[in-house]
Amino acid sequence: MKRRKIGRELANLRETSRLTIEEAGQAIGRSDSTISRIENGKRDVQIIELKALLEAYDAPVETREALLNMHSASPEEAWWTDFDLPPNFDTYVGLEAEAATLRVYALGSVHSLLRSEEYARALLRGGNPSAPMGEIEALLKLHMHRQQVLTREGTPLHLIAVLDEASLWRQVGGPDCQRDQLRHLIGQAEQVPNITLQVLPYSKGAHSALNGAFTILDFPDPTEPAVVYVDSPGGNLYLQKPLDTRRFDQSHSRLRGMALDEADSVAFMKTVLKEIK
Repeated sequence: MKRRKIGRELANLRETSRLTIEEAGQAIGRSDSTISRIENGKRDVQIIELKALLEAYDAPVETREALLNMHSASPEEAWWTDFDLPPNFDTYVGLEAEAATLRVYALGSVHSLLRSEEYARALLRGGNPSAPMGEIEALLKLHMHRQQVLTREGTPLHLIAVLDEASLWRQVGGPDCQRDQLRHLIGQAEQVPNITLQVLPYSKGAHSALNGAFTILDFPDPTEPAVVYVDSPGGNLYLQKPLDTRRFDQSHSRLRGMALDEADSVAFMKTVLKEIK
């Protein structure tokens, strides 16, 4: 989050100074791709680079002090540093921990924050069939710990999830495990006020997200841009450009409009629960 804020402030300063990305890079002896990555929050800015950019942009004294103080501030120790996370996943966990709202579309399986422990274990085992059990249990502990954002004191995360019907029927871990997962979902939908669950039935036909699940992260600061996270076999994608976030924002709104309302979704899940053999 700090990296994103510094990058955004530097981008604003560069635009105010009417320098292009290429000119900013030339001014401090860096490539235009480096400047772009700094501004997009994809790369830490070194202190020598920060000072040089602030000089090149002729930044006001107050702004210089604020950014230099932000850069030098020691970050709080994050709980996930105790875990051996999959590549690049620490970025997502950090963003999730900072988010105020998650808007989710889940397609093939139930979203991580909504999984029961046995369902999560079975899903991890199915996705990593050759992994040692110790590794599976370590990942399980991580995923279970992440769910604490839903019950944290003060401002628990607001989760707005659209679940495709496929995620309700797929018998992860077998029928008993799937039935327990459905009971878990029903309990969350009925008892947790900061969780909004809607089911998108097969009968609704084609829609804009048939090609995969996604998560939109919104932050407490209204000036902090949303981030769209897409997990795929080819790698994790973090989309921040307004054109991309607006496209997914519209997609999620359409999905919610197509999905059953909250009460009907609970009734639908109870019907599926009865029919799983």
